[in-house]
Amino acid sequence: MKDFLLKKDKIKNLLISASEEWDTFVPWKDLGEDLQFVKLPGAGKEDFLNKLSLEYGSPLIPPKTIAFPQLELLFEFEEGKIKEKVPPPTKKLLFGLRACDVKAILFVDDFFRRNFEDIYYLNRTMDKLLVLVGCKTPPRDCFCTSTKTGPFLPVPCSLGEVRKEGFDLQLVDIGDSYLVEIGSEKGKEFIESYKSFFEVASKKEVELSKDAKKRAEEAITLKVDFEKAVKNFCEDKVSRKVYEKIAERCIYCGGCLYVCPTCTCFNVFDGKKGKRGERSRNWDACVFEGYTREASGHNPRPEKWQRTSRRYEHKLKYDYLTTGMSGCVGCGRCLATCPVNIGISQVIEEVAKNEKRISSLSGKD
Repeated sequence: MKDFLLKKDKIKNLLISASEEWDTFVPWKDLGEDLQFVKLPGAGKEDFLNKLSLEYGSPLIPPKTIAFPQLELLFEFEEGKIKEKVPPPTKKLLFGLRACDVKAILFVDDFFRRNFEDIYYLNRTMDKLLVLVGCKTPPRDCFCTSTKTGPFLPVPCSLGEVRKEGFDLQLVDIGDSYLVEIGSEKGKEFIESYKSFFEVASKKEVELSKDAKKRAEEAITLKVDFEKAVKNFCEDKVSRKVYEKIAERCIYCGGCLYVCPTCTCFNVFDGKKGKRGERSRNWDACVFEGYTREASGHNPRPEKWQRTSRRYEHKLKYDYLTTGMSGCVGCGRCLATCPVNIGISQVIEEVAKNEKRISSLSGKD
């Protein structure tokens, strides 16, 4: 399969051109220099793209918000009449995703399609193109090589393996250009549609991309025995004391949950004024006491350690047993966010050791 070349000085014009057909989202620096995925505006695109940032670690807020917003209106009602607020389907181009976030998008896709098709999510993701830009300098909290979710993803042997890896195009930084690898028929069609921006890569450029991938992998210093930890979770070898130690330190601020690219817990609530009202959905979390509290007041998980257990077993046991995919993609956002320095990487390492005594999680050096 041929690889292509995209010169860096052509990217802005490519995105401007593509945005005529696609709702185009890119990693962008706001006034506070924070990174987030933002849709290109209808006007002033060239100035907007001056803050395009492809050489970044990972935006703290994951791109799942594009399809699964933190708060969304589901429908309005008045005197027995319901007015649905289902978003219209649009073509979306997500340009500049990291490998871990591509895997997370696949995970969330599966959740909202597995037992039922959530029309709100479905309409936002029905026609999307995922363009992965591999990490050149991975963040220090990242451990994606342990979870096999980055910093680059394997290129499928044939385009018939649709979305096996998840990306449509994968870009590798080789200096003044990106080597472009095709991951799907949709990616191939995109290059054909905008062929003036691309050229066929030479053998030398392909070799440069291999070296770049190797350097990126070697730059990741945080390593955990992910497979052993998942095995211990699945075989119920995790001691209650592990969860108690985590619960003892955790202040349940929810930071790790709100930045996690795979968390899908939500709450549904009604707001009412007179004869009019609306139903909305917002993010929630299984570690919050109110998440499992029933209308009677009974809570099947009254203790903090039980809710902590639910979180980690959900991500590293139940998801894996159900789908073959783990709820952790090794992005490291939870560790970067936690005010008491608990990251899932630490939990994974302790569980992999299968030790009853917890040292690093107890705050002792």
